[in-house]
Amino acid sequence: GAKNLSMAVAFAERDTTHSKDLWKMLVEHCTISDPSSDASEKGALFGSLLEAAAHCGADLASLVSSIPEGMSIEGLRPKLIAAIADYRHKVRIHEYTADALAEDKVSLLRELCHLSRRGERGIDMKMKDGAHKKDSLPSNKLSLLQRQRMKSGTATMRHPSSFSLSIR
Repeated sequence: GAKNLSMAVAFAERDTTHSKDLWKMLVEHCTISDPSSDASEKGALFGSLLEAAAHCGADLASLVSSIPEGMSIEGLRPKLIAAIADYRHKVRIHEYTADALAEDKVSLLRELCHLSRRGERGIDMKMKDGAHKKDSLPSNKLSLLQRQRMKSGTATMRHPSSFSLSIR
């Protein structure tokens, strides 16, 4: 039924090597008339295929163009409108996420640039029993990069002789 069809569509989308062949088989399964089934059943099956394809983000234009003439699909217009609205919603989410990531990247680059220009006292993790306590900073005064270096085990900060940044 429709559950197996949605799993088949998801598989056809994941398998990039045989995707075209799998889609061709799915469309044939939903359009070629079986002597034991009537036309309305095939239309409902193709409608389910369209819904499952819309949820997986498949190419709906090619599916709509493969609908045979004379096939009646109940509720085709609302299904396509819902699929387009869902696609627009996903695109908007993608754009907002990209904007947020770009803002985070700029913030981190500014902090890195600021640290490399003014330099900061390094924190030596090899201190023994309070030796050189005046050189250590309280944890609330540490920058984001210093905290990340402390977690990764590279807490001694040295000014890099050169570094490269790529902004995409």
